[in-house]
Amino acid sequence: MSKVIAGVKPVVADKDSRKAIYRPIIGALEDSDWDTQDECVGEDEAYDEIYFETYPNDSDD
Repeated sequence: MSKVIAGVKPVVADKDSRKAIYRPIIGALEDSDWDTQDECVGEDEAYDEIYFETYPNDSDD
């Protein structure tokens, strides 16, 4: 997912647009038993928001 973020973030300035891109990708990867979602936290605020919406109990708060 880090490579997806690295490819999307520089060319899509709007955070909501990036979230719209990341959301179905995350869903597709989840369907394939993806288990390293947390390793991308911190790379893009848009990804982080979707991650913590999906996994609210994983927040450090």
